Amino acid sequence: MSAHAIPDTPEIRARMDAAQAEGMAALGLHGSEVQAWEDGYRAAEAADSTFEWWYFDCQFDDGSTLVVTFSNKPHTDPGGPITPTVLVIRQLADGTRTHVEPSFPAESFAAETTRCDVRIGANTVTGDLDTYRLHVDVKGLTADVTIHRAAPSWRPGAGITFFDAAKTHYLAWVVPVPYGTVEATITQSGKTVTLTGTAYHDHNWGNHLMGSFLDHWFWGRAHLGEYTLVYVQMTTKGLFGLGQIQIPTFYLARGNEVLTDDLLPLRLTTSGEVPGPGHQTYPTRLEWTWEREGDRIAFTVTQPRLIEALDMRPRRSPLSAVLHAGEHPEYYDFTADAELDIRLGELVDRVTGRTLYEKMMFR
Repeated sequence: MSAHAIPDTPEIRARMDAAQAEGMAALGLHGSEVQAWEDGYRAAEAADSTFEWWYFDCQFDDGSTLVVTFSNKPHTDPGGPITPTVLVIRQLADGTRTHVEPSFPAESFAAETTRCDVRIGANTVTGDLDTYRLHVDVKGLTADVTIHRAAPSWRPGAGITFFDAAKTHYLAWVVPVPYGTVEATITQSGKTVTLTGTAYHDHNWGNHLMGSFLDHWFWGRAHLGEYTLVYVQMTTKGLFGLGQIQIPTFYLARGNEVLTDDLLPLRLTTSGEVPGPGHQTYPTRLEWTWEREGDRIAFTVTQPRLIEALDMRPRRSPLSAVLHAGEHPEYYDFTADAELDIRLGELVDRVTGRTLYEKMMFR
């Protein structure tokens, strides 16, 4: 089944604007400016049917990285009980990697609705959009991290996408820190280091098994020169009987100014497909283009290096495992070279650097 992009027409734009206005009213949002409560516990009143996570990644000046995700439950089991986890991935500049994801008792989880304030056992994160502080203590690794936002907080419209006609199944997100600076003190194996670098934070929640309506997605973020990008393409499994649809999302900022978050002109072309772990493949070149009324943005991603590959198959009964034997859901995380060409009105610029991106496959 071939996937097709959402047409960029006045009629489609009007329908999308109406849908976003409806979504903002339903979620209690007022305008495009993100408020601190939007990074609070959004599933608090529907925790029995909703997964939620707060994601942070840090790229340090010494070439090492740290990823931390606080989750109330697995996204593969939105209707399951609260099963809090703290995912920590620490990779050193030489490629040495630690990956731990301990589970905690349900009673060890607490989160506020008025702002980001999450506790899972001894692990905590608090933040007010401007500043975030994380404390992590898992399986021999401790970290104290402070992130300062350096690009405007953002969500694409209402930040919610519905995947059924009744508008009951959804995936939602907000990006409190598209780009920020970070200081961290990390202790592991008896060695303590103090680091500086850059960071990103987003926050996701939903109430339905994502693999039931999504085939795959590409998601990435970059900070090149003075520009910050967040770019996404989700491909559905067949939405509203219309076949597979490519749903784009795009954010481009320069310093504290959002240059555009108009998503409809964004298109993705991939090439150079190669085999990857878990019976899946990935492209070695991604060409993102954005064109509207004479303006053009081109973002080219090449030379991907696979950082992480995760088998995303949920635990199944023996019968279910047989029925789903042909499915190989897999998560790939990459770092890659990136080139950004901008022609927006009088702004003409070209910058190069690095990008982090992922390919999530549900099939």
